[in-house]
This record gives sequence, structure tokens and C-alpha cells, in this order.
Amino acid sequence: MVKLLATAVLLIVTSLPTKAADVDYVHEIRPILQKHCYSCHGADTQKSGLRLDIKSEAFKGGDGWGPSLIAGKPEESPLIELVSSEDESYRMPPEGKGLTKAEIETLTRWVDEGAIWPDGVDLAKLEDRMDHWSFKPLTSPDVPAVENSEWTRNEIDRFILARLEQENLNPAPSADTTTWLRRVTLDLTGLLPTPQELSAFLEDVGKGEAAYEKVVNRLLASPRYGEHFAQHWLDVARYADTHGFEVNTERPNAWPYRDYVIEAFNNDTPYDQFIKEQLVGDAMGTDAATGFLVTASVLLPGQIGKDAPSIRLARQDALDEIVNNIGQTFLGLSIGCARCHDH
Repeated sequence: MVKLLATAVLLIVTSLPTKAADVDYVHEIRPILQKHCYSCHGADTQKSGLRLDIKSEAFKGGDGWGPSLIAGKPEESPLIELVSSEDESYRMPPEGKGLTKAEIETLTRWVDEGAIWPDGVDLAKLEDRMDHWSFKPLTSPDVPAVENSEWTRNEIDRFILARLEQENLNPAPSADTTTWLRRVTLDLTGLLPTPQELSAFLEDVGKGEAAYEKVVNRLLASPRYGEHFAQHWLDVARYADTHGFEVNTERPNAWPYRDYVIEAFNNDTPYDQFIKEQLVGDAMGTDAATGFLVTASVLLPGQIGKDAPSIRLARQDALDEIVNNIGQTFLGLSIGCARCHDH
């Protein structure tokens, strides 16, 4: 009898409808608001005085009505009314696709459950981070039409001139021969041209030869070119001849990586090969290139405790510096946050 009673109770309980999980603001509501509302009611723009990316402002409402959200009363909440209206002239958002039926139901259920908006999750500015220009595929834009087409020598000039004409500006006059030589020599080698180089250049110009092209090719073939341009990459890679900090002791074995970078520029090493050699050069016969992996800041042996936890922490710090250096150098992204945050 007891078994029958227990079975009956179990059947009754399991047959009752189960309550759906509460709607989560961060994972379900905020993405809806971000997708449909923040462009007009976010950090940059607050049409009708309504802002929906900050809790206090969202509940306060806009200029034309009271609170936009009435906790527990979706039928009295202007926000629900606006996004679900059948009147296209009244429904929000006014342009583009409106909220889907599922999105409206989720928003309505959230308000009905009390519009729970946790503290500390406000985003003053929330945007689609994957919409950044650097994540988009390369495109070939149309070359703009310009009025003063005689001024242009290539397609890059046309883009520059189009913007100048848009702003009603005239291009700067061409540099004279001496000024041009000084500029290009400084740009490519970081040095000033010698009197002999200036004389040879002026002579070539007078002869009507391809003097400008000749100078550029000579400078690109100069060892000084690699020495000058390598410093830009070494700055990105955080290279230094010393350890820095308060001790600032020398790194006696750092120079092979510096010389590798200089030679790579002078040898016109393809960029993809340049990257591979710095990451896995030990497997490609270019060990010096892997100096990139140890250019980051690390503690000296004397600065590390002798106990096991301190040794493990120092090792973790070194690995973290390598990962962060790779992200900043090759991806243009700071991924140091991933050390503590995996989402």
C-alpha cells in the first residue's frame, strides 16, 4: 500500500509542468538590447532621452513617458509595448528588422519575472567587438575620381587628392631635388646624404636619367637600411640590450636576435617566413630568430625565491610574457587578460 501511494505521488509530481529557468540579463537580455537598441539608446546617442545600457537610466525611462520598465508588469512597460507594437510607425526600432517573436517573448518574460538586472554589469559602451575593421576581410575599394588628375602618379595619389579636394585643399608643392634626397635618405637609412651623394644625384638629374629610382634602389641595398628599419621591429618585440628594472644588467646573449632582424630586412626576407623563424626557428635552423621569445620582461635568477612555489610562479610569469608578446606583435591584440579570464 505504501509503495502504491509513493508511486502515485511520484507520478503526480512528475506530470506537473516544470517552471522554465529565470531569464538571465547578461546572457539573454543584454544581447537583445545591444543588437536592436544601443545604436539609438546607448552611450553615444540617447534619443528621446532614453538610455538602455545603464540600469538606473533604463528604469528611469525617456523624456516622453515615465519608467520604461515596470518590474513584474510587462503589459504596463512602455519598452515592451514599443518593441511589440503592430503599428510600424510606432514600433521600435524604427529602421531595420525588428525584434523576432522569440526575442520579444524573452524580453516580456524577463520583465514579468521582475526585470532582474544585476548590479555591476552595466556597460557604458557596448558594441560588437567583432565588427572592428581589423577583423574584416580585405577589400579592393574603387579608385576615386579626381579633378586634378595630372597631379597624380599612382592610385594612392588619387585617394589622397580626393580627400584634399573634398576639403577644398590644394596639394603641397613638390619638393626640390636637394630636399627630396634628404628626405628619402633619412626615411630609408636614418642618415643624411653625404656631399658626394648629393653631387652624384644632381648630376644624374641633369642627365635626365632615372635618378630618383636609382637613389631608392641604392638606399634599399645599403646595410644601413636594415639597421634603421630593424629598430622599428625590435621596438615592437620589446628588444633591449639590458634587463631594465632597478638592476638594468646587460643581456650578453641578446645581440644575435638583433643581428638576425637586421639581416632579415637587408635580405628582404618574406614576412611569413620572418614570423615562422621567430616562433619555431629552432626547427628551421634559425635559432637566433627565436630570441624573439625571450625579449619579454623576465625576472633574473637572483630575483626568484628558492622555494618551489616561487619557481613555478616565475616560470608562469615568463610564459605569460611570451604569450602576451606574441599577441601584441603578430595579432595586434593584447591578450594578457586571458591569464585570468577564459571567457
